[in-house]
Amino acid sequence: MELTVHVKLNGVPTARKTAEVAARMSGYQAQVLLRREDVTVNAKSLMGLLSLKLADGMGVTIIAHGEDEAQAVCEMSRLLGS
Repeated sequence: MELTVHVKLNGVPTARKTAEVAARMSGYQAQVLLRREDVTVNAKSLMGLLSLKLADGMGVTIIAHGEDEAQAVCEMSRLLGS
């Protein structure tokens, strides 16, 4: 399952937001990835997410595979602000 969204941090510092995303995604059994341009990272990895350098208005694609993939994509989309 894939979904492309635009990041809206709403004034939340990037490090805080990425830590929240990684922690929330770790609760899912599905493999959850985040892709920006030609870089794909594990959404459960804080270091991976930080390497994307998320910023307001940036387009990213959420990719999930597994039994709870729909829930993971839905929550990731909500967390990123779309």
